[in-house]
Amino acid sequence: MVKWKATIRQALIRREQAAYEAERRGLTPSYNAWYRAHEELLLSQLAEEDHSAGERLSIKTVRYSHLRNYLLSGEALPDLVVACDDEGQLTPCALTLIRDFFAENPAIGLVYGDEDRVDADGLFRDPWMKSDWAPDTFLSTFYFGSIFAFRSSELGLINPASRKASDYEARSVLEEDSREELDARRSDLDDGMSSWIYGKLCMKLAQAAGGFSRRTVTETAAEGEDAPLLTGGSFPIGHIPEILFHRDERPVLWNSPLIRDSLTGRYSSESAATRLISIIIPSRDNPEVLGRCIETIGQYTQASPYELIIVDNGSTDENRRLVEELLARHNEAGASLYLYEKAEFNFSRMCNLGASRANGELLLFLNDDIEIRKPGWLSYLSEKAKLPYVGAVGMKLLYPNSDIIQHAGVVNLRVGPVHKLQYENNAEEIYFGFNKGVRNVMAVTGACLMVRAELFHEVGGFDEDRFAVAFNDIDLCYRIYEKGYYNVVRNNMYLYHHESLSRGDDRKDRVKSLRLSKELETLLRAHPGLYGVDPFYAKYMTQNPVVTKFRIDYDEELLRSLSHQTMVPSRRRKKLPEKWTNPVLRLGVEYANSLDEWYLGPFATGTKKGYYVKGYSFVIGADNALYERTILLRQSSAENELWELPVRAMYREDIRDQLKDQIHVDLTGFIACFEAGILPEGDYTVGMLAKDRSSRQRIVNWSDVILKVRG
Repeated sequence: MVKWKATIRQALIRREQAAYEAERRGLTPSYNAWYRAHEELLLSQLAEEDHSAGERLSIKTVRYSHLRNYLLSGEALPDLVVACDDEGQLTPCALTLIRDFFAENPAIGLVYGDEDRVDADGLFRDPWMKSDWAPDTFLSTFYFGSIFAFRSSELGLINPASRKASDYEARSVLEEDSREELDARRSDLDDGMSSWIYGKLCMKLAQAAGGFSRRTVTETAAEGEDAPLLTGGSFPIGHIPEILFHRDERPVLWNSPLIRDSLTGRYSSESAATRLISIIIPSRDNPEVLGRCIETIGQYTQASPYELIIVDNGSTDENRRLVEELLARHNEAGASLYLYEKAEFNFSRMCNLGASRANGELLLFLNDDIEIRKPGWLSYLSEKAKLPYVGAVGMKLLYPNSDIIQHAGVVNLRVGPVHKLQYENNAEEIYFGFNKGVRNVMAVTGACLMVRAELFHEVGGFDEDRFAVAFNDIDLCYRIYEKGYYNVVRNNMYLYHHESLSRGDDRKDRVKSLRLSKELETLLRAHPGLYGVDPFYAKYMTQNPVVTKFRIDYDEELLRSLSHQTMVPSRRRKKLPEKWTNPVLRLGVEYANSLDEWYLGPFATGTKKGYYVKGYSFVIGADNALYERTILLRQSSAENELWELPVRAMYREDIRDQLKDQIHVDLTGFIACFEAGILPEGDYTVGMLAKDRSSRQRIVNWSDVILKVRG
């Protein structure tokens, strides 16, 4: 009898494993499949639109190797010139999108688009989804890549080269140029031609368009809000967030040394030596850590004059004495100021206090657990921060004595700000060099943040009332962005950050986590015009905060289809046995709220689109292919009010990579939507029920996430 049952169970296990593998193959995301479906939808949408305005604009496509000669030939130019790489082809929608863009944006004279690669088998790969105009990224690398377009009328604003059309009258010159074009088609563009396109043409077009100036900002009233709706202004150079070009090979990035005759944003030793920098370090009861920070500042700071301002909100008498001795030793080499005042921890107030006593033209807010290991670090920060169009400037931070990234710029997702690339390996070149160059981003961490003193005071400094502990740096950067400035992270230089030595990890403490959640909502409400808005993070990139890499948001495509095919929660009649509760069922709920709020932010007033729950779950030490999962919703005011909600499994590469010792965890993600009006109004704790389909085992576990259902 026992042997017979074991045989049946083994057969059930094999059946479930086969079904799991089939489901995994169907749910494993593929850029090729995503793009083909996306292009089909895009083309069908374009077929229904009116393109008459764009069609009135004449247009010509010119390969990079021909571009210089074409523009200087004296030939009559069309309204629009599309310049593209020699290797590859435009997509079917490219010219239509470019014409329409210029017709709809008469004030913009330069635009670029996204691109990918087609391999030998005809599969689409390596999508390069780009940010909107990012001047400092442009100075770091030619991220226009394989395609850009401009109005020929813009050429009147610049001098693209020293030669004139009359130079082409000599046959010898024509033959020389023909050989140059032929060589360019046979291999990568040489530095001279690349430099001309990058530094002589695009750089000057961008400068003429105001690409290196503060953006013009307009304020509009927010619906139902007293405060104006600030979005950061419009960009002077256009970006079409669609694939416009298919390359034959993965692109080799052109970098900043190709830019000639331009010192925009470049280091100047004379400038660095004349600008006083005030380094403001909040610290309490950390004399040893603070000492290492100050010691490495002195060791690795060369040309830049600076003063140290230590703000202490109540160290013990002994630690206070140690800090005073530390600064006395430092005063032999440079000026320092010790501001001691017993008070509750308020990071914003401490920083503002330090800024109020600063003499520097530039302010650098620095955590006491930062360790400097590279000479010239302060000059790298100041050469950007001094520029009139630049806002806050930060630097890549690594975990101590490692190549693991802690901070490489903050991305503004719908769920709030996240540190993109955190825990990734800096030794690798990630997403077309994002972790290696200088990048414009929405925000940088306050662990290392430099800003001009005049700009800091212009935006009102740190918000002491609303952001005493968390998100004060993000709020400051958002306010700077809303004023039209560009925030910058220098990923071509790094510091070590001994993260959270001062206050511990907030996420490990439930009370602190609840505070973080409240302050996150405050942050979102403080910047309603920026909800889910990040012009420096591509439109189709993932909104999942757990995914640290850059990848297409396959989840969002599924969500859009599921929102029209919602699941139906059902009331559970039987009580859950206590013995089913087991922590081996791990549950992470990443979002549980209305779909309206997912798309519109915390200021959304309705629930007409229904509710959305997403996250991940798995059973430790078990074969996860055997488990069927169901979301549990337990009403807080009535313990017996228990509802079950079916889920759709989601492929989670990030979880799979972290759980290499677990079995069948590729499909640990889940997603569910349900209509409004089904559940009674109230607060519901989100849990999970996992049923082993090869046995009678049932496992339950609960999160601390609350879904608020409105009437």
